[in-house]
Amino acid sequence: MKIDNFVWTDELSVGVNEMDDQHKVLVDKINKLVVDLNDDSPNVYGDFQDLAGFVVKHFEDEEAFMEKSGYPGLDTHKVIHKQLLEKVGSFDGSIKDGSVDKFALMNFLKMWLRSHIMGIDMKYGEHANKGAA
Repeated sequence: MKIDNFVWTDELSVGVNEMDDQHKVLVDKINKLVVDLNDDSPNVYGDFQDLAGFVVKHFEDEEAFMEKSGYPGLDTHKVIHKQLLEKVGSFDGSIKDGSVDKFALMNFLKMWLRSHIMGIDMKYGEHANKGAA
């Protein structure tokens, strides 16, 4: 059974170009991992590390944006980011040794990105766009 790609749709746009562009990169990196997992590629661990590294950078950039725009939910957002990084990190060992449940990993990544963007990220997008109006 094959894993399906993550599909970007306009409903995932938070209305902040820089963050939308980074979210699209996350989708691309998740989809690269989908191909690796479907093909049992030896690149799985390296591509997972690449994704995890980009997640860290994205969270840092997102938090800097929220701070700059005066977003009042920044502290809560930081806590959620920390929890997500811990969860992503929890897959590291099983990916490295080849025992990862690839469906559980991809379900988590896809659900996390979709719910994170459509839940809490939309809030800072709305806040930033109110200030720009």
